[in-house]
Amino acid sequence: MSQSSSKQNYMQGAIVLLIAGIVVKVVGALFKIPLTNLIGGQGMAYFTTAYDIYVWMYIITTAGLPVAISRMVSESNAQGRYKNARRILSIAFGSFLVLGLLGSAFLFIGAGSLARAFSNPSSVYAIMAIAPAILFEITMSAYRGFFQGNKDMVPTAVSQVIVAVVKLLGGFVIAWYILSLDLPQEVRLPYAAAGAIFGVTLGTMFGALYLIVKKAFFKPQLVHEAPPDDRVEGRGVLFRRLLAITIPIAIGSSVLSVTNLLDMGLLMDRLLAAGITQADAEMLYGSYSSLARTMFNLPTALIIPIGTSVIPVISEKYSIGRIGEAKGIVDSALRVAILLALPSGFGLALLSKPILNLLFSARPAEVEIAAPLLTALGPAVLFVCLVSITNAMLQAIGRERVPVFTMLAGGAVKLVSNLVLVGNPAININGAPIGTNLCYGVITLLNVIVLVRAIGPMSHLFDATVKPLLASLVSCGGAAVLCSFLSRHISPHLATVAAVGFAVVFYFVLLIVTKALRGEDIRLLPKGDKIEKMLAKRGWIR
Repeated sequence: MSQSSSKQNYMQGAIVLLIAGIVVKVVGALFKIPLTNLIGGQGMAYFTTAYDIYVWMYIITTAGLPVAISRMVSESNAQGRYKNARRILSIAFGSFLVLGLLGSAFLFIGAGSLARAFSNPSSVYAIMAIAPAILFEITMSAYRGFFQGNKDMVPTAVSQVIVAVVKLLGGFVIAWYILSLDLPQEVRLPYAAAGAIFGVTLGTMFGALYLIVKKAFFKPQLVHEAPPDDRVEGRGVLFRRLLAITIPIAIGSSVLSVTNLLDMGLLMDRLLAAGITQADAEMLYGSYSSLARTMFNLPTALIIPIGTSVIPVISEKYSIGRIGEAKGIVDSALRVAILLALPSGFGLALLSKPILNLLFSARPAEVEIAAPLLTALGPAVLFVCLVSITNAMLQAIGRERVPVFTMLAGGAVKLVSNLVLVGNPAININGAPIGTNLCYGVITLLNVIVLVRAIGPMSHLFDATVKPLLASLVSCGGAAVLCSFLSRHISPHLATVAAVGFAVVFYFVLLIVTKALRGEDIRLLPKGDKIEKMLAKRGWIR
């Protein structure tokens, strides 16, 4: 397969996953907003406690499995070992199924102890209701990794949408039905929360069933077409390779997760140490975590699909020694990530208050606190997006242990920064975004250094950053001025929507005018050849 066709495959896969990701985000919002209205803050406390415990178990049992399978399958396919690729799925599914059963049993049997440990004993029913989802998540992870290794991102995307839709419909309907029953007051909300979160279990079950059926009709390469030397590795060998890839990725995922948990406790502790009252500290922390950080995390949804789709393509090229082609795909993916991340970061920074007012109009006091914090988080958007995609690239070239150490370093920087800055009465909560910028900046720098040493210098990276940087500053700065002007004449919410729309259009106009777009990247898009010819005729691309 040529380098251009490889790039096109990964970008088309990324677009499929991006569309699915947007659908999932929208469905998620449609689920949480009415659910909160239905079961209230107390019911959501039970729901959230159970979900946070579930995510923790999910990371322990599942993180790294899709990447490991995707990489091993793509490497086997690149070498013409198609029987081996199929055996990888069989080994992974069989062995990790046991882990899924253990994880589900641990949550179900230990639900009472876990609920008490998190000081929320009434969440026990919700924890039990979501426990089986671990088993179904293991199943989905194994099959998603197999399809991704065959460069087919559609099953992953469809399964994500199925999970989201079933969670929305099933969870809300069950919770509504439980509340309609004549139940004792002390169990009414706990049961309703359990019904709502059981929607997650139903969603993962239907997602897993879809992937199993899809695999039954999926024939990436007929066995009889395999070459005579299609050697199949032993089950023990494959299992050890799976563990060798999966465990470091799981540890790396856990590192930042644990760091964030420690950071949560540290922020509150340091705010109190700065002389702030308990109520004010809760207000500051709540505004930062629920408003500023929620918005800060959104742009990564644009980048994660690129990382997911690029892993099998880079692994394939790297495993057969075609380092130059692997480097070309890395360069292209980084350019696309930068093109998306820079305007997202500047947009959130320069339009922080209007955007927060638009989305959280019922919480004006929290918006006042969160707006400057979101502005300070703006630069970190680029770093966190680059961390996401460079982690995926390092995993693709067999350096899956590197992110463990780089994220440990970044997490340590974040904890020390917050310890020093947030405890300072003159800085208090404003130190939190500084720590986040330093954390992801350090991780990005270390990841890029290792990548450069592994595949060579990225000659176009600086050039790919300067023009989008200037275009982002001008378009987002202009949008901020426009929003301020329009707000004096029309509804502030309409002014914000208009300003954001202006920023998006003007940014792409500036990219074209400055010739920041490259023809090879345009070709990655659907109908990219036609778009490239049209733009080339006008001299708008390089």
